[in-house]
Amino acid sequence: MPRFIYTAKSQPHKTIQGNIDAETEQEAVNKLTRMGYYPVSVRPEGAFMSRQGNLYLRKIPAKEIVLFTRQLANLVESGVNILSGLDIISGQIPNNYLKAVVNDIVAKIKDGKSFSETLSAYPLLFSNLYKSMIFSGETGGNLEQALKHLADFLEKEEEFKNSIRASLVYPAFIFGVGAITVAVLLGFVIPRLVTMFTDMGQLLPLPTRILIAVSGAFQRNIWLILAVVFAIIFLLRRFSNRPQGRLIFDKLKLRLPVWANIILKTDIGRMTRTLSLLISSGIPIVNALEISTALIENQALALEVKKFKEQIANGASLSRCIKDSRLFPALVANIVSVGEESGALEKALLRIADTYEHDVDRSLVALSRLLEPVIILMMGLIVGFIVLSMLLPIFQINLIVR
Repeated sequence: MPRFIYTAKSQPHKTIQGNIDAETEQEAVNKLTRMGYYPVSVRPEGAFMSRQGNLYLRKIPAKEIVLFTRQLANLVESGVNILSGLDIISGQIPNNYLKAVVNDIVAKIKDGKSFSETLSAYPLLFSNLYKSMIFSGETGGNLEQALKHLADFLEKEEEFKNSIRASLVYPAFIFGVGAITVAVLLGFVIPRLVTMFTDMGQLLPLPTRILIAVSGAFQRNIWLILAVVFAIIFLLRRFSNRPQGRLIFDKLKLRLPVWANIILKTDIGRMTRTLSLLISSGIPIVNALEISTALIENQALALEVKKFKEQIANGASLSRCIKDSRLFPALVANIVSVGEESGALEKALLRIADTYEHDVDRSLVALSRLLEPVIILMMGLIVGFIVLSMLLPIFQINLIVR
């Protein structure tokens, strides 16, 4: 039966949203009216989804996919079948966009498709890793374990991303506030004091003359400066969106001091955690490598890992591939080699992921603690120079008066 998305008033000042099954739009309106609701809008679920497109899916944050997966894993583990579990979760989802997706998945499963097949319609929400894990759980008869491992993985991944964001937010905030302060001083405050200084008829101190020249140039060319900055940002983003341009930028990132180490450890940690999850679910290592490569953000490292797939298909071991790579540290190769010899490769890969993620956390905390005083000192010197340049003519006036 077709499903409709509705917005209705249950009370004069209370609006509710949800979905309802009905043969026609008018029947849906009649059902809502009999339920005591006043329909504001009623539209077919499929039309709503196709009209919104990618914008629709981008309104679903990653944390809600994590919560959805955890809830579904708990329900399936408790003995609830996948269809009933999705129906239960659909009634509890506050995000109407995700609710529509789940309802669409339920409708497709009722039409005879498997859960993993329905996820292919939403590549922006459910990655190849997600679909592969669900497919592996369905074919192996252990969907509850696949969902549980997937939920654990997604929660760990989200925590790691949040820790990176948290480490960089405060230094970025300090820099932004300092830059705005300097721009306001140069563009609005200093020009109003220049007239007073020039009317003095005295030779101004050198720092004041430099400041007045900089402020005048900034004020006269502010739109040109902004245009140049935006043009540079636009051209760099356009160039980096091309495969060759992104590869060049990613290679340059791996040459940056300090930051290159953080980038490598972040991507290696993500890759090894994904490999561990996929291998433990019974997915062949060649297929697992292909899925893991798609999760690597640095394209230079991704190209290196793509070579592993061909080498392993020709008989090489994963540890040998890593040893021959110039981007992977020797520690990774040694741990993987021990894991292969002991028959516990997935545990070895998970150990690498945990180690590198902890290293990245510590490095980011140390870097943010270093950046904070550096940025504060830099902004303090700039603002101090501006204040001193403004005070020197005043001191000069006092000396003349005396």
